[in-house]
Amino acid sequence: MEEKQLSDEQEPKTKLKRHFFLVVIILAFVFLSLGQLLGTGITYLIKLPFGEMDNATAFLFEYLSLGGVVILILVYCFFFDKKVFRSFLYIKQGDSKGNTFKKLGLGLLIGFLMNSICVLVAFIHGDLQLSVNKFSVIYMICAFFCVMVQSGAEELLCRGYVIGALRQRYPIWVALLINVVMFVVPHLSNNGISVLPVIQIALMGLATGIMVCFYDSLWMAIGIHTAWNFTQNFIYGLPNSGHASESSILLLDDASDSIFYDTVFGIEGTITAMIVFVILCVALILIARKVKRK
Repeated sequence: MEEKQLSDEQEPKTKLKRHFFLVVIILAFVFLSLGQLLGTGITYLIKLPFGEMDNATAFLFEYLSLGGVVILILVYCFFFDKKVFRSFLYIKQGDSKGNTFKKLGLGLLIGFLMNSICVLVAFIHGDLQLSVNKFSVIYMICAFFCVMVQSGAEELLCRGYVIGALRQRYPIWVALLINVVMFVVPHLSNNGISVLPVIQIALMGLATGIMVCFYDSLWMAIGIHTAWNFTQNFIYGLPNSGHASESSILLLDDASDSIFYDTVFGIEGTITAMIVFVILCVALILIARKVKRK
């Protein structure tokens, strides 16, 4: 009985050390760096039997390479942080919280609508000229899967692991702040990065972080992130964080810079993207407070 009591008392101390913010930050960068190497190696092996491939297919493997990050985080949390690992799984907590397919679907819908609003504003302003492009349905299905792997990896890292670990030791605002920084830093090397894109990326990290903190729904965050990236890259044919797709449903014929569109970074470097994410953050907080009062 004494040994059992001793182990119960020691367990929280072990968790506290594991969730110290510097440990979490260092591990997050380790997961990101080694995960990308692992993912690149795995995708290289997958590509070997196919020999040379066209640019459109190779572009999908760039998305898929972040799968190594997913593998490392899942393995680590399964063995060393089971409470965080459980937050990745299917969890239903009433109608307003949890990881459910309904929340995933809602996230996909919100991400698509938000991105489409930004594109519509740029189109009406005359910054974009789009036309219907030839595309393969099978390719688009594969693209959606690859984008979900990439978006899921970033959400699993920043919202799943970073927030999941930090919120067990620190106030929620600390977990949200560090999550935003961890989300922004890897994007600083992207093509066309500037002040507006950084603010928009930070707001996206904040919005999806709120979903995890107040709605306990990592899946909803993954849905929004996936739909946002897939919509702009593979539906509208616009750059995603400075990277343009080789194949899309609509083709970008011409574009011009304005406050509603950035020819290098796309709609993410615009005032419209900032506004829609601010609205999303406010809406999420207000809805969470309303639900809490009931």
